[in-house]
Amino acid sequence: TACAEFAILRMLVTDPRGKAVYVTPKNETAGHTFDSWKTRFGSILQSDQVVKLTGETASDLRLLAGAKIIVCTVKQWDSLSRRWRQRKAVQAVSLCIVDDLHFLGGDVGPSMEVVISRMRYISSQKQQNGGKSASALLRMVGLSASIANAREVGEWMGVPSKGLFNFSPKVRPTPLEIYFQSFDQSSFSSRLMAMAKPVYNAVVRHSDGKPVIVFVPSRRQAQLTAIDLMTYKESVG
Repeated sequence: TACAEFAILRMLVTDPRGKAVYVTPKNETAGHTFDSWKTRFGSILQSDQVVKLTGETASDLRLLAGAKIIVCTVKQWDSLSRRWRQRKAVQAVSLCIVDDLHFLGGDVGPSMEVVISRMRYISSQKQQNGGKSASALLRMVGLSASIANAREVGEWMGVPSKGLFNFSPKVRPTPLEIYFQSFDQSSFSSRLMAMAKPVYNAVVRHSDGKPVIVFVPSRRQAQLTAIDLMTYKESVG
């Protein structure tokens, strides 16, 4: 988020008439970001210049017209930017921040691809029509958790090699250590069952009595994993 905030501050300085749009796949992330930025940028912007889109076109166009920072989901921006040639407020966007790029491989991936491709096309059209002025440029910033093909995604977004950054876990505010354990079960359900005891052992070994987050593929699996952890805890005493 800090990278996005620095990009917004740079836009406010270099292009006072520009707009920044922050796009994320999840509405929960959009809500959290909006609440944070409403407070953080409130001292330098007016109250109606940091907005969160609602999903209703007429209302969103009114919000977009007077906003400097727009927070929305991928589907909301996809809907609003489709008719970008007729919407001056969309054309006025000079900074597009796409968060959670690691969801490109998920259900929302096709919508993300459409939004990114469209914004890149708008950028090329603005440069052809307006030259190199600040108002004619559209800067793209992509943010993601760890992905294996970061370089390929960057090239697809038009990011030069000098603009691609892969941060090491060592630069995190909270140190991060990574451990791997492999499983040879070919069946998905069997592999999940085989992971139960190693997960409990990992929690005991590494948690140091602090809260732990265990990521699983579904809500039902979250319930099953919680039951397994409690069962192992009871058996140990």
